[in-house]
Amino acid sequence: MAGLCMVLFLSGTQRIDQEIYEAARMDGAGPVREFWSITVPLLRPEMAVALSITVIAALSSFDLIYITTGGGPGNSTVVPGILIYRLAFGGGAVGLASALAVVLTLVISVAVVLINHLARERS
Repeated sequence: MAGLCMVLFLSGTQRIDQEIYEAARMDGAGPVREFWSITVPLLRPEMAVALSITVIAALSSFDLIYITTGGGPGNSTVVPGILIYRLAFGGGAVGLASALAVVLTLVISVAVVLINHLARERS
């Protein structure tokens, strides 16, 4: 996940026109001011995509946790995906597992819509 985000940010920084940085330097901006006033605002779309992908991956993680720990020791690594799996196939509560899966889908959807709304350009 970190590699994908790094590629996103690298491609985003390459898309920023160098003339903007030159103009900022001529106006007396230092490296820190360039970063906060030019780089961060112009990387807003890439930040939104990276944050959306990271949130989706974090909330829907199942395979790595199931293979490595199985949700244990105890319940220390239980994530929503593991809980849904345990309810559906271990506990026989398929209806409850389906409801939890729908709620998880709604939570992820709301999070992505909120991230996209906050990252939208304000003109």
